[in-house]
Amino acid sequence: MSAGGGGERPPRSRIGAHVSVAGGLTNGVDRAQAIGAECIQIFVGAPQRWSTAKYTDDEAEEFRQAVSENDLNPVFIHGPYLVNLASKRGDVRAISRRVLVSQLEWAEKLGAVGVIVHVGSGGDNAFDLAEAGLREVLAKYSGNAMFLLENDAGAGQRIGKRFSEVGRLIKAADNDERLGVCLDTCHALVSGYEIRDIDNLNAAMEEFDAEIGLDRLVVVHANDSKGELGSNKDRHENIGQGEIGEASFEMILSHRDLRGIPFVLEVPGYDKDGPDARNVRDLIRLAEAG
Repeated sequence: MSAGGGGERPPRSRIGAHVSVAGGLTNGVDRAQAIGAECIQIFVGAPQRWSTAKYTDDEAEEFRQAVSENDLNPVFIHGPYLVNLASKRGDVRAISRRVLVSQLEWAEKLGAVGVIVHVGSGGDNAFDLAEAGLREVLAKYSGNAMFLLENDAGAGQRIGKRFSEVGRLIKAADNDERLGVCLDTCHALVSGYEIRDIDNLNAAMEEFDAEIGLDRLVVVHANDSKGELGSNKDRHENIGQGEIGEASFEMILSHRDLRGIPFVLEVPGYDKDGPDARNVRDLIRLAEAG
């Protein structure tokens, strides 16, 4: 598929947000409704701990039903921040693999599309370790939820700042059909992809298609950026308040390769409490304008 594929324009992207499920899974549905989100991303288990989720089957079913009744699909799970498949420490790699298998099983139970994961970082053999870990997770998980690799901001030795690195991981896992990609707009900019004008955005998406394949693009993390182009600083900003800006988001949302893909907010919010109604409204407005 080329970045300039023709045909009918798909409907605008559904605009969602990362929401907290503190106090119970269905609380995430209530919070999503309160800010006008059209789809959602959640954590299952504390993101800064190795602990696994402990919801009952009834709670999982209630969540699925609430999502369906309130038209909040698709649902995505974000993996814990501690996960590092390329760590120099064998114990960290081992628990990362176990946790990711559990996360994928929970994605299936909750009706989520899949689990969004930062691969991590390591030493000189980081790629070899990450590839081995990825293969093991996919071998031990027998379900159909997707393992969604997220492009990285690229600080230090973190894996995934270039689309070629993401593509290498997918190829190393035998192009498993359960592998997909989450494209983060902030990470793309600060890792060196100029996505703020149409020619450069076209070039970036053509590179994405060549290295990964557009058919693997499942979700976009819609984040403005406090960091400048190529800065490798992973600092999200509210929509229109950072280096990307409203005009560029309108262009991104309407781009032939991105229109129709769910866009999920991970912004700080105007009250510093995460994605809020203003950010959701702004992104919906820009999606409709495009």
